[in-house]
Amino acid sequence: MEKLECPRCHQRTIPAWRKQVLGPATSATCPGCGGKVGVPMAAILSATPFFAALIAFQFIESFALGAAVLVVGAVAMAWLHQTYVPLIPK
Repeated sequence: MEKLECPRCHQRTIPAWRKQVLGPATSATCPGCGGKVGVPMAAILSATPFFAALIAFQFIESFALGAAVLVVGAVAMAWLHQTYVPLIPK
């Protein structure tokens, strides 16, 4: 998997999976420079598709269809987080 650029040292050292688990209150350490990186508070908005899927799940009578909606919401959330949420120095 590709590595992401550290906003401090500008080297590609941050694993993409590590960014997926970052939230506004958590940070990661860059293996290259040792600096802390994180995501901005607006990263919470990337979870909107998943929360919408959770609400929709309550009203869907078919469990299989509800599970599919949850999976689509989770994938959309992960894609938005990976594509549009920037890494910032902490």
